[in-house]
This record gives sequence, C-alpha cells and structure tokens, in this order.
Amino acid sequence: MEFIEFRLLWDGKINRGEVAEYFNISVQQASLDFAKYLDLAKHNMEYDRHEKVYRATEHFKPLFLAPDTQTYLNEIEGLATGTISRSVSFVGARPPCDVVTLPVRRVRIEMLLPILWAIRDGKEIDVTYQSMRTPDPTRQWIAPHSLAFDGSRWHARAWCHGSSRFRDFVLTRFQHIHGRRPGTVNPQDDTDWQSFVVIEIAPNPNLTPSQRDSVIADFGMQDGRLSKTIRRSLVSYFVRHLRIEIPQESQPIVWANRTQFEDLRHDL
Repeated sequence: MEFIEFRLLWDGKINRGEVAEYFNISVQQASLDFAKYLDLAKHNMEYDRHEKVYRATEHFKPLFLAPDTQTYLNEIEGLATGTISRSVSFVGARPPCDVVTLPVRRVRIEMLLPILWAIRDGKEIDVTYQSMRTPDPTRQWIAPHSLAFDGSRWHARAWCHGSSRFRDFVLTRFQHIHGRRPGTVNPQDDTDWQSFVVIEIAPNPNLTPSQRDSVIADFGMQDGRLSKTIRRSLVSYFVRHLRIEIPQESQPIVWANRTQFEDLRHDL
C-alpha cells in the first residue's frame, strides 16, 4: 500500500507491472493489491485505460505516507551517491541528478573499535593523537564518552587528562591506542555536552524586503526567525557550516542571538 501511494504521490501514476516487479509477485497478485488500495482510498486514483496506468486524482490525499520533500530529496541523493540501493528504494522515475560530495575522511577500524568499547565500558584509553595545535603528536590519557558528527568529520567527545578539560578529538587523527584503564571521569560533568541551547537565525537586516521574504521561505522561518536547539558543545560547528560565526554584510542570514554566546568566542 505504501509503495502504491509513494508512486502516486511522486510520479503521479503507477501500473501493476511496477508493483509486480518490485515485490517479485504476479501481476494478478498486484491487481488484488490495487483493488485493496482502492477500497481504502477510493478517491486517490483512477484508471487511465488509454495508457493502462492508475493516475493520482486531484483529490489525492496520502493515507499511508506523510509527504515530506526532504525525505524524498534525501532518497534521490542516496540513489545518486550509491548509499541507497535501488532494490530498497520506492523511487520510480527520477530527474537527472548529481551531488557534490566532500572528500571522505577514513576512520581506521583499529582506532574506532577501542574508542567504541571504551565509551561502552566507561574506560579511559592511552592514545597518541595529532592535533593541529601542536607540531608533533602527543601521547595522553583520555576518557571518551560520546561520538559527534559535525557535518563533515566524526569526533570523540572525551575528557583530556593532559589539558584537564573536555575536548573533541577528530577520529582520523588518532595514530595509536596503547591500552586502557578504569574510568575516573563522570560524563555528566561535561556540561557543554549535556546542556542544550537555542540558536536563533534571522534574515540579514541589510536585505531588501523581497530578499528577506525569500530567505524566510528558504529556511521555513516563523515570524522572521528560525530557532535551532543544539548541544552547546556543537554550537561552533553549526554556525561555521552556516558561515554566521562572524557578521558579514553579504551573508543572507545572521546569528540573531550571538551575544548570548560570548563565552564561546574562543571556539569561533
């Protein structure tokens, strides 16, 4: 039923052969499925005898799906990049599509597994790590408690015994993991990770009224604002991706409540 409705929604039409091919059933069985769908949503489709397809009617209202453009576009992206197999996608006809992909940062499995197990078991690990703030790798004990994805890189969120603070460690920069020991750090003490804040985005006041309306529509803003709830430790990544960490006249959006986060300026 969902497959039939998906094709009606996004393609506007569907035939019995599509159902038979996707689910590896007979055309006769597919006919029964169409009959059942018509019983449940008789005003959603009608048969076009000329082209031998069922078409969505002007009264079409999804019964099994919640129409969401972002979900559909994400699936189109997954098909284009190969992260979604055609065999599991309901997408039928799709427009020519290409996707800009960033260079892949490969995380070595011999680095990831000990980190995962340390998080699971509440252990600390002895690591050699190459920071971009130091010219050479350093060896130190850390207590990882979570993983975070900043939009392009994966990090381990951990207490660093060397600097005596919670930090983000890029997974691809671990060079060696030498051993582990019982944990002595409570993850609940990582207040920046445990707490959530609201980031408010607004159109740049320098925009024309028409440009402002376009930005509001682009971001789905309500009353000229978009509020995003996010972990405090991830704020710097979020605003950098939107390029709003520093006010600029040419940017279409601004960080409306930036002054509330002056204590994060060293991260921005």
